[in-house]
Amino acid sequence: MNKAGMLVEKIYHDAVFADRIAPDMFPTGVSYTQGKFLSRAVSRYTPQVVIELGFRYGISSLWIQSAAHPPRRHIIVDPYHHIPSPPKQSTIDDFIKKQKGVTLEDSMTSQEYLARVMQSGTKVDFVFVDASQWFDSVMTDMFFVSRVLRIHGVVIIRNLWNRPVRKAVMFYLKNLPYSLEGAAPWKEWVIKHVPVIGELFLRISVRSLGLCVLRVTGPDERISKHIWNHFIPF
Repeated sequence: MNKAGMLVEKIYHDAVFADRIAPDMFPTGVSYTQGKFLSRAVSRYTPQVVIELGFRYGISSLWIQSAAHPPRRHIIVDPYHHIPSPPKQSTIDDFIKKQKGVTLEDSMTSQEYLARVMQSGTKVDFVFVDASQWFDSVMTDMFFVSRVLRIHGVVIIRNLWNRPVRKAVMFYLKNLPYSLEGAAPWKEWVIKHVPVIGELFLRISVRSLGLCVLRVTGPDERISKHIWNHFIPF
């Protein structure tokens, strides 16, 4: 276990220590189960470049850094991470900023930063989306994410319990070349092709964890084939 792993374990298992940092750290931050899943996903997919949308107190950032093989570059984007109130102690902020390859971008919104990444032509391997839960925000985040992720890249989205987030995910599953990682083929087919029931299946599939994992399976043919009027209801 590396230093990030030791720190995050102490936060979850020492309530007094966690409270000294921020009394409302939970349930604002990812749950222990979600954090473990995120860390294992980074270890499993071994991404070189990770973008994390949303920071707040930095719990998910610690989990990403706690992976067996942390990413070479880890860019965290959140201009509002200390709103409405900063942590009482900067323990996590200070630790994260000292990690090799980590950049904390707090001068731009997620959309502004991703647009800049897209314009630069840079491709990334892994994105964790835990920013605004407004439908239009998630849709816009995912618009840019879809253009900067490599083929076979992975995006993990939090807060699927919230219908605006879930509806945005349904659009991308139905309209873009994404697969739902961990879902049986028949279940993914139902989610993508059966109205109403599909969204219910998605909600049930992610209920226990509150996260979903999407993987890019190929290029966006709407662009390459100039299909200007493509739309599948979601």
